[in-house]
Amino acid sequence: MADALVKYRKPVIAAFQISLFTVTYLLSFLLRLDYYLPAHNRPAFFATLPIVVAIKAVIFYRFGLFRGWWRYVGMDDLADVIKATSVSTLISLGGVFVAKGFYGYPRSVWAIDWVLTILVLGGVRFAVRAYAESSLGSRAGASTLIVGAGAAGSTLARQMRGHSRLDYRPVGFVDDDLTKLGIKLQGLPVLGTTADLPKLIDRYAVEQVLIAIPTLRGGEVERILDKCRERRVGFKIVPPISDLLAGHLTLDQIRGVRIEDLIGREPVELDVVHLRERLAGRRVLITGAGGSIGSELARQVAAFEPRQLILFERSENDLYNVEVKLRERFPALDLVPVIGDITDADQLAEIFAAYLPQSIFHAAAYKHVPMMERHLFQAVRNNIFGTANVARAAMEAGVEDFLMISSDKAVKPTSVMGVTKRSAELVVAALQSRGVTRFVSVRFGNVLGSSGSVLPLFRRQIGARQPVTVTHPEVTRYFMTTTEAVQLVLQASTMGRGGEIFVLDMGEPVKIVDLAHKLIRLSGLEPGRDLEIKFTGLRPGEKLSEELLLEGEGVLPTVHEKIRVLSGRPISYPQISRWLAALKEAVEQKDGQAVLDELCWMVPEYRPSPELLAWCQAVHYPSQAFESTVWGA
Repeated sequence: MADALVKYRKPVIAAFQISLFTVTYLLSFLLRLDYYLPAHNRPAFFATLPIVVAIKAVIFYRFGLFRGWWRYVGMDDLADVIKATSVSTLISLGGVFVAKGFYGYPRSVWAIDWVLTILVLGGVRFAVRAYAESSLGSRAGASTLIVGAGAAGSTLARQMRGHSRLDYRPVGFVDDDLTKLGIKLQGLPVLGTTADLPKLIDRYAVEQVLIAIPTLRGGEVERILDKCRERRVGFKIVPPISDLLAGHLTLDQIRGVRIEDLIGREPVELDVVHLRERLAGRRVLITGAGGSIGSELARQVAAFEPRQLILFERSENDLYNVEVKLRERFPALDLVPVIGDITDADQLAEIFAAYLPQSIFHAAAYKHVPMMERHLFQAVRNNIFGTANVARAAMEAGVEDFLMISSDKAVKPTSVMGVTKRSAELVVAALQSRGVTRFVSVRFGNVLGSSGSVLPLFRRQIGARQPVTVTHPEVTRYFMTTTEAVQLVLQASTMGRGGEIFVLDMGEPVKIVDLAHKLIRLSGLEPGRDLEIKFTGLRPGEKLSEELLLEGEGVLPTVHEKIRVLSGRPISYPQISRWLAALKEAVEQKDGQAVLDELCWMVPEYRPSPELLAWCQAVHYPSQAFESTVWGA
């Protein structure tokens, strides 16, 4: 029986609505004639009924009102009913006049029929939806309390109550806006504030708390989670605003709370118009496109519809993964994946000549601090000479814009990674005086969840129920999400005349040990009781805290509140050229001490780690592989 209803659903709906057209037309006559159809009016009714019903049927069909699921009906459907009724009434009026004339016909019937058709056809639809929602509301599903009686909460409550595969059974809202207390949204009451969560969880036997405020700060999220953990109920959250830019909020986007939600970053406001002008219809090349920053850059740039997006990446697997994701999400995008190495100047020249990129985002770099302490020569080749290769290729090809991703570790560096990134900043700035390319750098701190961050390590350790290792109880770092970092990088790419270093507002530094505590608790465990936190000591090249500015670097505001610009010491192109030549000779000779001398000359504030200094002094001209002579290797 059920299968037959599904098979013949559309004909049944059409027949039902046609019968309603007949009923409303008859009721219009009866209301106009005091609930009685006199004999002299009956010919007019029966003669015009087929015309009116046929016209309504055709118009309603053309408006798509003979299909669809009425259990999901909304205001858009009601608007279509009003439009279809209005059009069919006007056409019916003209058809009756042409066919029969108006003699003996009560003309006010048309107005009454217009009102009745809207009320009956619209009312039936909403009645079906009300029945479906009440039926679904009585089914099994986790009793859910929604935090946030705003647009997001209302949207999710409506979807929950009309969802055929119900995982949630909403019981009400909580909201800290006292003016909302007692009101109803989607038929559900606002029961109290977040301070009332524990008693509301007990009173309504709540099994799940859903945080539906995309702009909620990290500290407020953590306070709500503490109350949920206190009552041992599950909790989920809607994505932040930055993740909803491409679409509307749906039930499928509800997810578990992540550590990023607890950091408390403000949402980024983008000048989308200016960004679209800068990126739409242009040829854009991204180096390091398979990395954390590079792949997110590719995703966000693709959303602005560039003419062509060239992905330059050394890792075959990473390049393949980002290509697959972009082709699925942006099927119309002209995507060019290129396997290559930024240390290969000849290949770069060939790529630039073949594709003629107009904008470059240079994200390729070695970023792991302890690893680069063990690979001095490779870090210099990749981060300094690789950057110089890309920048020179851009300059020679007449690329319009070049942006390099830098790091807060470039400030007063104590690591090889930091000093090579600072050197790369100076190389890029010096090239500004040559050619037409606009060169800028963007400096920021750690990115949550990136391949080089502590989060993947912490998650592996927690998953294996191993001690969580933190270098020092007082170590702090600046953090931001990948999405936010790339949004600000894109915004910075529209600024400046060239030669600038832009610094992103990283907010307040976060203690790594606090990050570990939060991640352990998010996993349903308790630090110290379920999992030990073990302090291992700072590694070579690491600092207790990072900085974003050098002494002597003037900092100025920009048009964006989260981006500042530095006016650092200038360096000429001839100076950079001579220095690069001397550095290259030292690297080719594998003279570690000479490499350090050159780095310290270019970056006087650099303080090499004692371990690296000891190695360079002990092995001045190493003939064996570097890795075999490093401490602990």
